[in-house]
Amino acid sequence: MIKAAPLPQTYLKNVAGISVTPAHRRRLESLDLIEVTPKPRIILELTDKGWERAAQELGAEPPARAGTTGGTLYVVLDFLRRLIDHSGTRADDLFRMQIKADEVALTPQPVAAGSADPVTRIRQAYHGLAGGPGDYVMLADLRAALGDLPRAEFDAALIQLNQERNVHLVPESNQKVLRPQERAAAVHIGNQDKHLIAISS
Repeated sequence: MIKAAPLPQTYLKNVAGISVTPAHRRRLESLDLIEVTPKPRIILELTDKGWERAAQELGAEPPARAGTTGGTLYVVLDFLRRLIDHSGTRADDLFRMQIKADEVALTPQPVAAGSADPVTRIRQAYHGLAGGPGDYVMLADLRAALGDLPRAEFDAALIQLNQERNVHLVPESNQKVLRPQERAAAVHIGNQDKHLIAISS
């Protein structure tokens, strides 16, 4: 709901730290709360009923065993519920809202691809390949789009981008589906090969 978009299970596991087992998925599907694309790349998407159920949780009391983190989360959820009620905005419209960069910060002037630094070129290539902000793109496709960029510069730029909050570099959760070129395109960060990148804004 917060991302307002279908999400790969890889994102939930490697970025959000949420483990969704096959049993979890089957239960949520049986309740008609989510739709799941088949393997090899499992994608989860809320149904209309799932949106309704998620919106109900915004005004719910924290579970008895929520703990400190869970209690904090429900305080934030309650604020969102009051914001939605006050503004008259529906939950799905609120989370689908796109805030443009120039509405919150000064936007740097576009730079021609030939003279742009590697980080800027990777961002530009990502937005050309991704279906939308936050969608995952294979590093192999990104490298192919920037074939003139030396590998050392490319990897250094990825490592720099990885330090930003809105950039997520993750491994492919199902290593069996990786093609040789996708394995070769991985960047090694934190003792792990990363195969996919998402830039949320």
